[in-house]
Amino acid sequence: MLVQLRGVTRRFGSREVLKGIDLDLCEGETLVVLGQSGSGKSVLLKHINGLLRPDSGGVTVLGCDVGRLPERDLVELRRRVSYIFQMGALFDSLNVGENVAFPLREHTTLGEGEVRERVAAYLGRVGLAGTERLTTAELSGGMRKRVALARGLVLEPAVILYDEPTAGLDPLTGLAITRLIREISEGGETASLVVTHDLAVARELGGKVAFLRDGRFVFRGELEQAACEDGLVGEFVRAGGVRD
Repeated sequence: MLVQLRGVTRRFGSREVLKGIDLDLCEGETLVVLGQSGSGKSVLLKHINGLLRPDSGGVTVLGCDVGRLPERDLVELRRRVSYIFQMGALFDSLNVGENVAFPLREHTTLGEGEVRERVAAYLGRVGLAGTERLTTAELSGGMRKRVALARGLVLEPAVILYDEPTAGLDPLTGLAITRLIREISEGGETASLVVTHDLAVARELGGKVAFLRDGRFVFRGELEQAACEDGLVGEFVRAGGVRD
């Protein structure tokens, strides 16, 4: 088991955002977490790589108790747990190649020749070969997402966390990004946790889905099964074009 959450709660002021979350993510598995805006999806992700710590409950990632790790050990853990931020979170002061190279220079002792080779390889993998010298201002929304993916993959993580990977993209570009995520997920032993409210993403990725409502999981299973559910889960999924 690469990721395991048990009874995780998290409160911000008087608002309880997570209300006893249980989650398992195995090697090679892709899990899509669905839910309305404000349901706690992004907060959930941030507990897995230690950006947030639970008020109660346990978060175990790659055998480590994340809630108890000191910051220096969290840095090491994050080498193996990649977080793909919703808007890419690229450094505007760096060009494409420097953005992708950043984690290699921060966390490895690779020489500059090896860094350049790996950057080129991963940019090629996401369909952006030869773009190292482009500035972030020259990138479209879809290109920014691809650069963020290349940067997230370059350390060859065991777990990848995707926060709304198609947000702000047109449908065709969103489909291309989703297919790239699927290709990455199918290509090895990496586990993927994809947070989204986009049913097209869930449908294209296949696999299991979990529906988060008001800080609790209220459904887990196949997407087509979710379409058969009564109440909000079924309504949400059917509104996205998935039928029972």
